Amino acid sequence: MDNQNEEAAIREIKDDKGNLLRSISLKNGVPDGETKVFDGEGRLACRLTYAAGELSGPAEFFSAGSMLMSASFKNGKLEGEALLFSNGLKVGLANFKNGLFDGNFTSFDNHGNVIRIASYVEGKQNGDCKSFYSDGSLMEESVYKNNLPDGEVIKYFPSGNVMEVSEFCEGKPCGFIDTYDEDGNLKSRKEA
Repeated sequence: MDNQNEEAAIREIKDDKGNLLRSISLKNGVPDGETKVFDGEGRLACRLTYAAGELSGPAEFFSAGSMLMSASFKNGKLEGEALLFSNGLKVGLANFKNGLFDGNFTSFDNHGNVIRIASYVEGKQNGDCKSFYSDGSLMEESVYKNNLPDGEVIKYFPSGNVMEVSEFCEGKPCGFIDTYDEDGNLKSRKEA
């Protein structure tokens, strides 16, 4: 299409009191460029990027002025890395492919320490999952298949010694649950 025939405009939508609710960049009557949505208090609720009417590019979401998520869209779906926030602190790092979780999802505590890493494939938790104490030492490791624990689950004391070993089959306990004391001695063994 000839650029000279394209019509660009910014449309503002206001409430009955004149407060700005939305500011939309339009090209030929469809969203193209930045769109801003405001809450009832006049604070930015989200900033989105459109290309020819479809979400495409950077996006940010806010609550009461604090960022909740910084992400990117491609062809109307979440794509790539997304940062999640709570009360201004980074609490998660997710990867998206075609709108679904795909890759590692990392959770952080209030001090920025990694507390959990889980693997996802096409929106389902599949693969290794590890949880950590705030000092970074391993708390638990497991394997997931189709969103369910499937395989050995090992829990650790903060010292790094094994606390418990159990087995899961398609999300249900199976086999034995072995519990150990801090020195590594078997305390109990029971059927799952």
